[in-house]
Amino acid sequence: MKNVYLIINPHAGKAKAKTGLFDIINTFSKYDIRTTLDFTKYSGHAKDLIFSIDRDYDMVVCVGGDGTLNEVISGMIESGKNLPIGYIPAGSTNDFGTTLKLSKDFATAAANIAEGIVKSIDIGRFNDRYFTYVASFGAFTKTSYSTPQNIKNTFGHLAYILQGIHDLPSIRGEHLKLTDENGNVFEDDYIFGAVANSTSVGGVISFKESLISMNDGKFELLLVKKPKNIAELNKCINSILTQNYKSDILVFTTLKNCEIRSDSPLTWSLDGERGDTDGNVSLTVLENAVRMILPRSIENTCLLSAQKEN
Repeated sequence: MKNVYLIINPHAGKAKAKTGLFDIINTFSKYDIRTTLDFTKYSGHAKDLIFSIDRDYDMVVCVGGDGTLNEVISGMIESGKNLPIGYIPAGSTNDFGTTLKLSKDFATAAANIAEGIVKSIDIGRFNDRYFTYVASFGAFTKTSYSTPQNIKNTFGHLAYILQGIHDLPSIRGEHLKLTDENGNVFEDDYIFGAVANSTSVGGVISFKESLISMNDGKFELLLVKKPKNIAELNKCINSILTQNYKSDILVFTTLKNCEIRSDSPLTWSLDGERGDTDGNVSLTVLENAVRMILPRSIENTCLLSAQKEN
């Protein structure tokens, strides 16, 4: 019999995690998996729970949004534990779950974990913090952490779009200088920037799956230059919507690490959670940093680099 430690955020999404608890435990039981569970009680609690593990488990499974997963992964890295992590997405947007094609049906998700494969994936380090799939600033970034939870619960993904539109009039360009590991320098005024390892950012910006690998040791960099006029603004919007990353108003490339300098303090979003900086950021991709339990259906997709499989 295997043992799973189940961490549940009861407030994620429409607070539906609690309603699916029976389906999860019942499904694990069918696979001869014994469940021990805890509910998170405050921000950062999932991370604390990982640190407090004092018995042998075969895996840790978290139920919640991307922020809950971030806490679990951060706790795993910082504590030095290396247990496989299963993720049942129950948040409002679930960018990471969407990228990995994780089911939102609790029984199906639990079965996929029980039958799943363990693969190492890359994680980002942002100064002294970690992020699972995106560090971003500018347009739509504030949306992820400023939209009230009750609005997210009521409107779900639409809440992010509505809040993002509401924020557009106040968006200003940020002057940044980004230098990557090869000495390439990108310096300009940008209205949005993201270092990502997913096909979706905030449920608003999406990347083609063929461009993304979860364990190639690199993250994708997208910078959107500040439009100088209406024509450039329309070009910017069209480029993002059509995923035309070769546009001269965008910067799109890959990197392993970088140093970022801005003229003033800048607020970032790390997996949807607020991250304030003094303007200086050191960002590094930690290759194969954690072990995730993934559906077998993802094994032969381009999302996993064959040479990095375990």
